[in-house]
Amino acid sequence: MSLFVLLPAYNEQESIRPLFKKFQILQQIFNIEIELILVDDGSSDKTAQTAIDESQSLGILLKLVQHPKNAGLGQAIKTGFTTFLEISQEGDFLAAMDCDNTQPPELLIKMYDTMIAGSYDIAIASRYRKGSKVIGLSKFRELMSYGASWLFRIAVRVPGVKDYTCGYRLYNRTFLSKLDMYYGDNLFTESGFACMIDLLVKAKALKPKIVEIPMVLRYDEKPTASKMKILKTITRTLKILFKNLASTELNSNLDQAFKEQETLRIPLKMANRK
Repeated sequence: MSLFVLLPAYNEQESIRPLFKKFQILQQIFNIEIELILVDDGSSDKTAQTAIDESQSLGILLKLVQHPKNAGLGQAIKTGFTTFLEISQEGDFLAAMDCDNTQPPELLIKMYDTMIAGSYDIAIASRYRKGSKVIGLSKFRELMSYGASWLFRIAVRVPGVKDYTCGYRLYNRTFLSKLDMYYGDNLFTESGFACMIDLLVKAKALKPKIVEIPMVLRYDEKPTASKMKILKTITRTLKILFKNLASTELNSNLDQAFKEQETLRIPLKMANRK
């Protein structure tokens, strides 16, 4: 069993060293091997070279994939998922998280342990569970995210989910394979930040078992300005919402198309935890 971490990156040169250092510490403390899949989405700075240098210096496994030009978060996530399915095997797990050093890598351990204990398909690092906290984010961004959370809880309601916009998630490979088989090229149709909501709404068709883990989001540790285009993100989010409300029921024979397969849950290589 291996744990992979997808890091979509666009001009994140300054974030990589402190983030990779956290992964090194995580590996040392929990005696776990992590392989990073960094998708450089057409960066104009030294994101790719910095990732190579730091991974070699810190002893971290790195799979680097580069887009010739910036294609957006959705395409970076798509490339990362495709790469993961190509290089991984049954029983592996994929975490997706931001590359801006705002989300705590150490939370992966709790996310993984919770998934294994409860046989979950997806674990979400949530800002809306007891114990969660957001530091350094503008009140407008907080309000926008909170509003989206309530809109989708009311209109879409994916069981077990309160945080629809956070991209910090852990998936088991079996579930991702089913998503890929069911949607094919239509799995990722959103290029911007709304892709994370779209992915969750699409996943609902396969009736995943989802758990949320409270997260402390440290936006004050982000060394670069946000790349989110707020107006565009709001517009795309509303379009996803209305599209879902107007859509007909998805294939009712889904259970017949996908025979339920028990996910292989082989323990992580975590010996001598401290």
